[in-house]
Amino acid sequence: MGLDLDDTKRSIVIVDNAIIVPPPRGMGGNNNRFQSSGVLTAEGEMVENSITWGEGRQVNLAPEMPDPATIEHLPGQHMFGGMLFGHFGHFLVESTTRLWALDELRPAIQSIVYTPKINARPMQFVRQFRPLFNVLGATVPIRSTPVPLRVDRLFVPRQGFGQFELMRGSEAFRSYMRRFAGRTVPAKGAEKIYISRSGLARDRGGIIGEWLLEEQLKAEGFEIYHPQNHPLLDQVAQYKAAKMIVACDCSPLHLVGFVGNAEQKVAIIKRRSMDLIPHFVDQLRLFQNIDAFEVDVLVEDWLPYPDKRPGRRSCGEISFARLGAALAEKGMISGRTTWRDISDAEREDERERLRVLHDGTPFHRMLNREKYLAGQQEGTVRGDNKFA
Repeated sequence: MGLDLDDTKRSIVIVDNAIIVPPPRGMGGNNNRFQSSGVLTAEGEMVENSITWGEGRQVNLAPEMPDPATIEHLPGQHMFGGMLFGHFGHFLVESTTRLWALDELRPAIQSIVYTPKINARPMQFVRQFRPLFNVLGATVPIRSTPVPLRVDRLFVPRQGFGQFELMRGSEAFRSYMRRFAGRTVPAKGAEKIYISRSGLARDRGGIIGEWLLEEQLKAEGFEIYHPQNHPLLDQVAQYKAAKMIVACDCSPLHLVGFVGNAEQKVAIIKRRSMDLIPHFVDQLRLFQNIDAFEVDVLVEDWLPYPDKRPGRRSCGEISFARLGAALAEKGMISGRTTWRDISDAEREDERERLRVLHDGTPFHRMLNREKYLAGQQEGTVRGDNKFA
């Protein structure tokens, strides 16, 4: 069971006297990936359009009808926005998914109502992401409710975007983003950027010896760009201005997909043995016709003990020499200088740096990597979007 993004039979449903049910107080986050929340009819039936899908599974389960004494009344007409995440990447992929319906509903609604992913200080994330809502054309009032609400009339759009295979988006969602995302922000910034992970906090994962990659890219005229050090509007301006972007799989690429253009080339470096990048390529190509491609020059996965498979915290050792050749073939660097890989001594220095950064936790090569890769690759089709 899954979600057909382009099934328009129930694109927007209207529910009178709808009950919006948030998760219980304190629930949500990584330890509560699947929660009870969503929209119920007045009779207590789950409204199918209020289901959020992710990783091929239903994220929010049908809640029970709340105690009438706990339900507050929200008069007027409003739109259901889905689940509001506090993580930047999850916000872009999972909290923007129904904004496409503003095309039709903007004049009719008084606000967009979300259920919080974590039911603690829910309005904090509304304030945090208010500038991003504005950039994406959602200039109407936004709220995230910690208590059940009875809404006079609620418009519930279907999800039009999401994680992994859902990153291609529905045609309605793609069309909305092309017309509204970043429209009010003028392009400004360097023409060639590398979206770096070297300044991120621990446990975010990255590339072994990223400093050397940055040195070799700077020699080719790339600016090393740390998004977390720039205001949101400046990030949007930079992503609109860049002609060439090099990055690993990362949250900022979703924003590039929303505000970018067909004049851009985007090289996405595989930093871990996971089949994520084809979905990023799909988003960038289908949303903005960007020339996006995967560069798979991954040599080893380095994992913090006791992890046994790649994930959020893993670091990838890649061949910079092969990466340089792939970028030269695509015309993103000159290719006049052959890039070098890290030395054995530099590799050991990186292992020690990671150990210290993680309070003494050692990093090790992934065991049974070949077996893991065989399972990952089974049945996948790469097409022409990959350089190896």
